Amino acid sequence: MSSYLRLFLLVFNLVVIVNGYRNSTLQECYEYNPFYINGTRNESELRCPDRCNCKYCKEWNGNELYYGHKVYCNSLELTNIPLKNTVPTDAFYYSLKNNLITSLQDNSFSTSSTLEYLRLDANHLTYTSIGKNAFRGLKKLKNFSLSENKYLNQLLALWFVDLISLEKLQARNSGLSTIESNIFQNCKQLKEVHITTNNIVSLPANTFQNLPLLNYIYMGNNKLPYIPNQAFKGSDNILKIAVNDNLLSSISEDVGIQMLNKLQILNVIYNKFSCDCEMVWFRNWIQVTNVTIAKLNNTKCKDDTNRYKNLLDFDPTSIECRKLVMILKIVIPFASIGVIMVIIIILLYNFRYDIRFWIQRRRLRKQYETLQNQGPPPINGDDIRYDAFVSYNSKDQDWVLKCLQPSLEDRNYKLCIDYRDFLPGEAVVNNISNAVKYSRKVIVVVSRNFAKSEWCYFELEMARMRMFENHEDILVVVLLEKVPSKHMPILLHKILTKKTYIEWNNHPEGQALFWNKVETALLSPNCHRERVVNLN
Repeated sequence: MSSYLRLFLLVFNLVVIVNGYRNSTLQECYEYNPFYINGTRNESELRCPDRCNCKYCKEWNGNELYYGHKVYCNSLELTNIPLKNTVPTDAFYYSLKNNLITSLQDNSFSTSSTLEYLRLDANHLTYTSIGKNAFRGLKKLKNFSLSENKYLNQLLALWFVDLISLEKLQARNSGLSTIESNIFQNCKQLKEVHITTNNIVSLPANTFQNLPLLNYIYMGNNKLPYIPNQAFKGSDNILKIAVNDNLLSSISEDVGIQMLNKLQILNVIYNKFSCDCEMVWFRNWIQVTNVTIAKLNNTKCKDDTNRYKNLLDFDPTSIECRKLVMILKIVIPFASIGVIMVIIIILLYNFRYDIRFWIQRRRLRKQYETLQNQGPPPINGDDIRYDAFVSYNSKDQDWVLKCLQPSLEDRNYKLCIDYRDFLPGEAVVNNISNAVKYSRKVIVVVSRNFAKSEWCYFELEMARMRMFENHEDILVVVLLEKVPSKHMPILLHKILTKKTYIEWNNHPEGQALFWNKVETALLSPNCHRERVVNLN
């Protein structure tokens, strides 16, 4: 036997002996520190919470053998955790399983900085009853369990700020629905995460990103509708992912599962997969990957007839999923909607005046109908208070006051003019309606200002309605100045094109003729329907 072979055997035997010694000593625990010599140990290492069981044990941390306390406070019906000053300061294992603990204050474990294992399973904790800084100072913690706290609801990122040595997290069956973003940002030693049997409905994209030592992810039996894109970016040592019993309809190629070169096992059974284009890449991938798809023969997807069939029976070539076709399926509906919207906008723009007229006409008709209910309108001269109501724009008031009013009132015509005859405190609409109702004629003073005025348009509409409601011709149209037709409301344009108007003339001789025409119009009878100008 060569010297090299002897040396190899000697080293091999030494390794076996050392590993056997380590494994045999890992289970050794004592009721007290057997190496304690009076005065050489801190008394804080000898204390133990009331009713709890404290053991002094050997522990192998992977590099060296060391000693410390294990503290067991299980099934004691505790409603609060023991006082911090009763827990041995060298405790590396602390179990509070199966109690009635309802809350944890900030810095609940500040005197236990050596803790590597903390178990809070099967208590009554909720995320609102756990202080955001409850786990501060636990920088050596490796194994952390919150399982079976059925109303925990959320995992908060602040709980994990100091857990820089965390290797394994367990939060099974804890009623979780929400996991905060960047929750494991500081946990670069994390290897396992168990969050199965919860109600998680969404997963922040960065939950499992940039965790170089992460190996195992168990998140089955939740309500996840999808896995975020790039969900495992920067976590290249993942060996197993279990996302079974969720609501996944597909697994997008952008999730990046195919980029996990060390992935060994993927469990996606009992989801709501659809046999559509979104699953084509995954169906093709499982044919060529070395990853074991757990229970693949029982993994199903729903076809276009809403029937579930085995995923392996899904033929990806049976459906058309070319990118161009998919793009057209998206673009064509949106383009059609866009064209329709453009057409509608063009029509609205081209017919904006007609639409405005129609809207105003409907609104004014309703207002007039309401006012008509206050009393019957004058017919054939009944209940007449004025010879004429003057409808004009306030910017033309100077002409009305200096020309129209004195000229007609000198001829003994009684005029209704807004500034003088409208009742103070009465609504403008009521004043206008009464003026039209109780005047035999309505003198309309047409100008550029009149064409722009909403109130003048209202007065014109009131007069038009009286004409057709009572079959009367009451309009006397005075054209103070030329108004381009493009600046006129439709109703005014129709009146000027279908009814004779009286045009103002600045020449003295022309003015004499003007007043003669106005007086003739005022004295004319309110004719019957057959002679009313058709303004509809």
